[in-house]
Amino acid sequence: MALNMGMLASYDQSVEFFKDSVGLGEASTVVAASSVSGFFAAACSLPFDYVKTQIQKMQPDAEGKYPYTGSLDCAAKTLKQGGPFKFYTEFPVYCVRIAPHVMMTWIFLNQIQKLEKSYGL
Repeated sequence: MALNMGMLASYDQSVEFFKDSVGLGEASTVVAASSVSGFFAAACSLPFDYVKTQIQKMQPDAEGKYPYTGSLDCAAKTLKQGGPFKFYTEFPVYCVRIAPHVMMTWIFLNQIQKLEKSYGL
């Protein structure tokens, strides 16, 4: 949900910016806007992915107790121990993984829309 929010909220604004303010052509606008959209999709979704990964990786201690009781507990403890930027650990790596997926989605969607227009749909 957070990934889609970042992706959808930033794409149209980026298209408008690159087309109107910067004056890029159609292909350049789609690539540039999809890159921006990929960045924001990664930025919005990484905190949730970080918490999910911490929950998946947790191991019980010697007494059999797990470090977190759930996602909210994990998020609260992470925020308390590492601050808000702790959720963005390994952001460049995550961005390189997520941004191309988002970019390809927008580029393919643009091509499909052009194809539909050519058939009068």
